[in-house]
Amino acid sequence: YTTWGVEPRLTAKNPLGELQVGLRVHREEQDRKQINAKQPLGRTGTTAEDNLRTTDALSAFIAHRFDIQQLQITPIIRYEDIDVERTNRLSNVTGSSSIDNVSAGLGVTYNPTKTLTVFASVHEGFAPPRVEDLIGGAGTVTEVDGEESLNMELGVRSQIGSQLSLQAAYFRNDYDNLIAVGSIAGGSTPLSQGEALFSGVELSADGQWDNVFSRFAYTWLNEAEQSTAYKNVASKAIVGVAGKRQPYAPEHTLTAAVGYEWQGLRAEVEAQYVGEQFSDFANTEQPSADGQKGRIASYTVWNSSVNYAFNRQVSSFVTVKNLTDKTYIVDRTRGIQVGMPRLVQVGVKYAF
Repeated sequence: YTTWGVEPRLTAKNPLGELQVGLRVHREEQDRKQINAKQPLGRTGTTAEDNLRTTDALSAFIAHRFDIQQLQITPIIRYEDIDVERTNRLSNVTGSSSIDNVSAGLGVTYNPTKTLTVFASVHEGFAPPRVEDLIGGAGTVTEVDGEESLNMELGVRSQIGSQLSLQAAYFRNDYDNLIAVGSIAGGSTPLSQGEALFSGVELSADGQWDNVFSRFAYTWLNEAEQSTAYKNVASKAIVGVAGKRQPYAPEHTLTAAVGYEWQGLRAEVEAQYVGEQFSDFANTEQPSADGQKGRIASYTVWNSSVNYAFNRQVSSFVTVKNLTDKTYIVDRTRGIQVGMPRLVQVGVKYAF
């Protein structure tokens, strides 16, 4: 996988505020080979895939922030042009496609005091389909639309003394088209798309009291609705029912951590909670025989880390992810996939 590009930007202050102009040229190449050996330790065998996938993208934006005393208003407009190509070297077949988009947005912030900020935004969202989803191995182009949405946010940030910062925000993401669950490249679980609506509340806090610090982030995804029945993009068959909850959209997620630092020592314990979620458009409750359907239970994973700085140049660290070595399901797209087992990392850093 090779990715490269250039991204020049221009920022110019003026009596009205600040102008920003940006351009990005992006190139991505995936040179993929899959060789299936006959033995577990084999290093040669049958070539099942030999693909070259390329993406050439150009994007540009222009924005201007208008400063009106404590009020800042920033309109923005963005243009994107994307060309993709996929070559199957096994059959010597090439397919290509292109997509472009113009999107706009508006952001507003208001600072009635030095420690209080009220913010709001509305903007159009866009994300193109992946090369492997848009173009099949035989070079045929599948009619996968880009993701398009209207996103809104309203929130407040506050600093309480030097010890505590708080943030609360309401969000609403209305998708004219959302690509969800699976990949055509995976074969057994094709891509699907349809309209969807997400809305909820995000809360976060960071605190520091002498040597003790903590952080907290919670998301309540109250609404994650399939606004229309989802359709298989290849066969156009209906695979979901309008009004059902979107798969892989837990209602509650929470991350909380507490730590202690003293001189060169910094230690922390973190808990990550993910609420229960559905794994298919029909919101199937019971597990299927192939493991691709069924409710995914909620889970909590504990992590920890210890860092010690010997001096300004040398420091060491120990991190443990999934501290209790918990086994839990995170995905059913192609059958049951469990989360990462306990992972311990030990290292030393030296700053030159």
